[in-house]
Amino acid sequence: MTQMDQALARLRDALVAAQAAFVKGNAEPFKALWSHGDDVTILGAFGGFEQGWDLVGPRLDWASSQFQDGVCSYTNLSTHITQDLVCLVDIERTEARLGGGREWVIQELRATQVLRREGDEFRVIHRHADSLRATAPPGG
Repeated sequence: MTQMDQALARLRDALVAAQAAFVKGNAEPFKALWSHGDDVTILGAFGGFEQGWDLVGPRLDWASSQFQDGVCSYTNLSTHITQDLVCLVDIERTEARLGGGREWVIQELRATQVLRREGDEFRVIHRHADSLRATAPPGG
């Protein structure tokens, strides 16, 4: 296994662990994987967008607070890695109680994350996630 393969495996493990905490209401491990620059962006599954760490950080806190007792799994569709950038394309499946509700909800997302090298580590600079739905023609 090359150094890049090892770095990618560590990164994937860290993201999986951070997302597991996220869907239990703890955003801190996921936030620790982000760049804290003014250029970071999120287009979150709950709608809207934020740009810059001063807005993205609180958005992650808010989004994580919507989950209770969640569990998640991933299907990686594509991974692209260069010396300075990583792009992950996944289907994320979460089972959780959302928004303080009592019922369990299954949420399936199409998720793309872009990470850039900052020193010896890769940090998230962009996340876009939206609901997975069946393919349908426009207006259908």
